[in-house]
Amino acid sequence: YYAICCQPLVYRNKMTPLRVALMIGGCWSIPTFISFLPIMQGWNSIGIDHLIEQRRHSEGSNSTSCIFMVNKPYALTCSVVAFYIPLVLMVLAYQRIYITARAHALQISILQRAGGGGGGGIDHQRNHRMRTETKAAKTLCIIMGCFCLCWAPFFVTNVVDPFIDYAVPEQLWIACLWLGYINSMLNPILYAFLNKSFRRAFLIILCCGRKRYRRPSILGSGAPCTATQINGSTHVVK
Repeated sequence: YYAICCQPLVYRNKMTPLRVALMIGGCWSIPTFISFLPIMQGWNSIGIDHLIEQRRHSEGSNSTSCIFMVNKPYALTCSVVAFYIPLVLMVLAYQRIYITARAHALQISILQRAGGGGGGGIDHQRNHRMRTETKAAKTLCIIMGCFCLCWAPFFVTNVVDPFIDYAVPEQLWIACLWLGYINSMLNPILYAFLNKSFRRAFLIILCCGRKRYRRPSILGSGAPCTATQINGSTHVVK
């Protein structure tokens, strides 16, 4: 989002390894505070301890088994913070990314047409732009679609269950939870297959940074210009 919609030409200077590390740390710290800490403190079971004990005895479980149930405030708070708010932000971000990418593609096409020759070249450029836009739309739809399809059942069930006296069958709970875990498995596959930059980064990490997988520089030594990457493409700035 930052590379395409905010300041693409200074992305590499602004998005330093330290800042990336802090952002990744935040992605792990926030779930710790909204999930791990409240559960370890027992906030999720306030007011429903008797129901948890009742279910443990009704299922013939021993005292060490984990019966996980959440009260209404925790179900609403956790679901809104962990899923619904990120979902809205992701939809808005991907929408702006797609709109901005289309605008960039149109501007590039206009510039190429102004410096091009005959109509055949113009048609070729128009077709190439349409293919690029279509591919971008498909990529965003696949990623967002998988996220929604995998996690929506769990978080809908998580919110609904406390309001229907915890009548959701355990098998349905397990199925919804593992469907969400499947999304985490799909993400590296989707990004690697749909995005060349991610695919190259995965190869560099898995192959211990071998030079053969690094993109060669398009700049000669001593060239008085800088380069930046926008959505996988390299742009040279004089």
